[in-house]
Amino acid sequence: MKQSLPTWSEKYETGIKAIDRDHKALFEEINNLTIALLERESAAHVGQAIDCLEAYVREHFEREENFMIQAGYPKTEAHMRTHRAMQGKVRCLREIHRTGKEAIDPAKLAKFLSEWLSEHILKTDMDYLPYLRGERDDRDPAVAENFHEVSLNVPESKLDVVERFLGVVMSDNLLAQELSTLVEAFEKKLDAQEMDEARRIFCAD
Repeated sequence: MKQSLPTWSEKYETGIKAIDRDHKALFEEINNLTIALLERESAAHVGQAIDCLEAYVREHFEREENFMIQAGYPKTEAHMRTHRAMQGKVRCLREIHRTGKEAIDPAKLAKFLSEWLSEHILKTDMDYLPYLRGERDDRDPAVAENFHEVSLNVPESKLDVVERFLGVVMSDNLLAQELSTLVEAFEKKLDAQEMDEARRIFCAD
């Protein structure tokens, strides 16, 4: 199994030091977590490895998204959606480990995470590089203006909806309370769906 652990190679290099450093660290975090599972380390040790992976994923995605926004990369919003999906998977992984009800399969975990990272770097990430290097003339200067930080970067097209939604939810109106209840119910359905997918990806059959 250790021979099949994901390894960094020159084919993943973007030529941008901050991004390459992050990507190398992500390979290391995946390896650390997989090895901790293979060697049946304590629950606390595995939990710490998951926390480290989750933290580094969040930090790297934030850094990468800021680069794309500042470079006017036209596909920034779509790229960010792939980031949110992966962050959701890692959150589910943490929850699966926390409950301890199901065994995480080290081979399945390493396969999914390494394949996702490899595919993401070689295809999705490589697509924005010409924009970061200033080599494309179709950059969108409005990208930087179209994203507004709340607790996450929000595209211009969704900003008005988010602001109005926050205004409604923060009010004392009884309908606002009903809306909050509906949102919570919707979130639970999404969480359950996401967790089912994560179990299929990460857990032993």
